Amino acid sequence: MAQATKVTGAENVHWDLSDLFKSPTDPAIDTTLADALKRAQEFEAKYKGKVTTLPPKEFVAMMRELEEDEELAAKPDVYAYLLHSQNTEDHAAGRLLARVREAAAERGAHGVFFTLELASISDEQAERLYADPESARYKHAIEEARKFRPHQLSEPEERVLTDFSPVGNAAWNRLFEELCAGIRVDLDGRVMPLEEALVKLREPDRKVRREASGAITTALDRDVRTRAYIYNVILGEKAIDDRLRHFPTWISSRNLSNETSDEAVQALVEAVTRRYDVCVRYYRVKKQLLRVDELHEWDRYAPIGEAGRDLTWDEAKELVLGAYRRFSKRAGDLVDDFFKNGWIDAPVVMGKAGGAYCMPVTPRHHPYVMLNFAGKLRDALVMAHELGHGLHDRLASKQHLFDFHPPLTLAETASVFGEALTFDRIMSEEKDPNVRLAMLCTQCEDAFSTVFRQVAFNRFEDACHTIRRSEGELAVEQLGEIFQEKLQPMFGDALTLTDEHKVWWSYVGHFLHTPGYVYAYAFGNLLALSVYHRYLEVGPGFVDDYLEFLAAGGSTRPNELVKRLGMDITDPGFWDAGLKILDGMVTEVERLV
Repeated sequence: MAQATKVTGAENVHWDLSDLFKSPTDPAIDTTLADALKRAQEFEAKYKGKVTTLPPKEFVAMMRELEEDEELAAKPDVYAYLLHSQNTEDHAAGRLLARVREAAAERGAHGVFFTLELASISDEQAERLYADPESARYKHAIEEARKFRPHQLSEPEERVLTDFSPVGNAAWNRLFEELCAGIRVDLDGRVMPLEEALVKLREPDRKVRREASGAITTALDRDVRTRAYIYNVILGEKAIDDRLRHFPTWISSRNLSNETSDEAVQALVEAVTRRYDVCVRYYRVKKQLLRVDELHEWDRYAPIGEAGRDLTWDEAKELVLGAYRRFSKRAGDLVDDFFKNGWIDAPVVMGKAGGAYCMPVTPRHHPYVMLNFAGKLRDALVMAHELGHGLHDRLASKQHLFDFHPPLTLAETASVFGEALTFDRIMSEEKDPNVRLAMLCTQCEDAFSTVFRQVAFNRFEDACHTIRRSEGELAVEQLGEIFQEKLQPMFGDALTLTDEHKVWWSYVGHFLHTPGYVYAYAFGNLLALSVYHRYLEVGPGFVDDYLEFLAAGGSTRPNELVKRLGMDITDPGFWDAGLKILDGMVTEVERLV
């Protein structure tokens, strides 16, 4: 694999996956898969038909046994996914990923009964379980399962769907991911991966940005029909699943998983779209700062002054780690473990999956962070973001497996909070007013990307799912027109998206692997802004409460958990308060200019 030409110090920062398995051919993988299948079969034989009637003590024993089984089964899945992310062109990694997913489907068929029976627990039985201190630990997990009862199929139907899952949605997503990882951009006289080319959109030279934008469009356009077909398949599969499970809208299943309501999400979407004027005002100012007559998509992330300066890996590490340690020594130490123990994969290389993520495993096993570090200041903020997820997972490790993962509506809180800590450290150490203005502009643009842009993405998804269900398969040109139609309003007359932009929907993986995901970014960002504002108000006394908030993981519904920090997300004005913070940031930019 050919690496990016720029040396950052991140070239040899790779995961150490030896605490999972030694290699893709490690015999321990087959042994683990076989053992996990055997345990699933034994679990089914032992508990099938009994879940709804077990007394508290036996119920607890069952749940602990299941936790042990899931702990074992998770490792091959995670190992295969991480390997494939490192090099989507490696056939051995792809073959292993397919094998573990097929094994997971075979194993999962023996667990279908459990999900159905847990959801069927009666009110009377639930009260008996909740009255016992030990079994009451699983109250949240039980209630989350019970709310899906109206949307479950019969056991034979659920087993068939589980059996077919390796060649369904997951297979199409793997193909999409491999196609995106294989996108090559011809730029500056050489061929580079998409991730490296996207970094060029943050270069100070407008000519460089314009050429990069055009080259990216050309690269995306080469195989867009294949990616559009995959997206249509995903849209069709989602429509069928929602119809069979009696979900009223395409987003309802996601909202239920996120522990929120259709009405609450609609209120968020409406609150954000009503305030597109904040974004428009900002880009009008940016037009003045860049001294151009008209802004286009290649100008969205153009740096102002020194905001686009380069960083080495060590400089970014020191910046991020120092920001976390200034907030809390405990948080800093937990984040430092990722650097010390080989839990990060950092360089930009050919064939590597794009973007960045934090992969949680289980409460007993540490998470892994994937980055595409290109040596820009923005990469330090991405690092802080993903390590925020990692901190969240490590603090939540005190929860049992079923309460470990927070819902998506809370999953972005720690990451955005970590970004804010890092950004504020940068600002506190920077005295030059021009650089401070440049950094404030960067902060605005990052917030707009995770609030306004993600809600615009939600509007794109909403239109695609709705049209697919009423009119059938969407043409490539139609997808482009919808994408343009939904994103242009956030810029108003301050920035014009050209026709070249129409194809840029086609590398956004969230649209496929987690339909409906994107609004959680806006939810989490506005929530995190409010949480961070609360921290600035309260001071050091807030730290312990915040860390306990993260340590709750997914054990408490979002509205109840946020109340512990003195806020109420059920208040209709809550989102307006977060949007006012963005409004204030733009007002400060206007003042400084």
